[in-house]
Amino acid sequence: MAENCNRCLFTSEIAKIHEDGNCEYCHLHDELSTQSNPNDLYKQLDVIKADGKGKQYDCLIGISGGLDSSLLLYLAVKKFGLKPLVIHFDNLWNVPQANQNMANLTKMLGVNSIVYRLDYREYTDLCLSFLHAGLPDADIPNDIAMTKLMYQTADLYKIKWILNGHDFRTEGSTPRAWTYMDAKYIKSVYKSVMGKDLKNYPLFTFKDQIRYGLKGIKQIRPFHYISDRTAYESEMKNFIDFQEYGGKHAENLYTEFVGSSLLPLKFGIDKRIVYLSAMVRSGQMTKSEAKLILSIKPKFDLNRMGEMGLTIMKAAESPIQPRSNFDKYNFKKYRIVIWLLMKFKIVPYTFYIKYCKA
Repeated sequence: MAENCNRCLFTSEIAKIHEDGNCEYCHLHDELSTQSNPNDLYKQLDVIKADGKGKQYDCLIGISGGLDSSLLLYLAVKKFGLKPLVIHFDNLWNVPQANQNMANLTKMLGVNSIVYRLDYREYTDLCLSFLHAGLPDADIPNDIAMTKLMYQTADLYKIKWILNGHDFRTEGSTPRAWTYMDAKYIKSVYKSVMGKDLKNYPLFTFKDQIRYGLKGIKQIRPFHYISDRTAYESEMKNFIDFQEYGGKHAENLYTEFVGSSLLPLKFGIDKRIVYLSAMVRSGQMTKSEAKLILSIKPKFDLNRMGEMGLTIMKAAESPIQPRSNFDKYNFKKYRIVIWLLMKFKIVPYTFYIKYCKA
């Protein structure tokens, strides 16, 4: 029988429960909290400004039109006094509200932006490959493409700092068993299903991490240093007339489909557990309140995806396969290298904990 975490919604089925009755992700939350002195953020901002002195841009920010990235860009310009270059990866599934938020943000903040679009056929086939392969990692093509495009763009414009909108207090960290992402895995899934190699898709490889790290490109997660962002959110929303789009990550229709339909119905994975647990740990709601929200089953109307919805539905009916059927990196083999990359702010601390220490 599964053991429940004393503090959050996690169980021993998806996380290790320590002797104190709290899960490993509660311990990670507390560890990140001790590393989140606001004064350290101000020191880091001074470094970013110094590195960008005399340049057109001192940092790069990727936006989606969602709350986190919108707030991050607003803070970077209005509160931090930074000079960001903004990029967006348009996978053609943005909801109208997200597009409006991005248009308002870039215009009213007066920042330059680049919109990237990929080979639509190849990208669509890659997403369908994960569905046909019966894997729960159906949305990672979007994430890894965005990562590569951010580093690639930072390198092109000689930008040393990438601002990341992750917030452990509201997003937490997804259990290892629920999601997996690396370039070798993506290539293996695509070739297994499509019978050919990826040609134009921007893969972010382990070698890329090292190469861009040696060039001095680093990441920082400002929200990790901001314990309460409520007032900032209200301010940003009023400033740009922020358009609400629904729940967590619902600014992108395909991402919403994966989180609200594919994962819970086919794999028994409800990622709301991750977000709600993070908010319980940070005192933004009680465990009882989180359970009440979780008791409401997520819904998704596939008709919103138009004709492509039928193709996606058919692909999603494929039998489930284990990830072991596909090639992957053994990150533990490179633990020392990844530890160094983490120390130099090239990869997130959570990446090191998730893939190397387990």
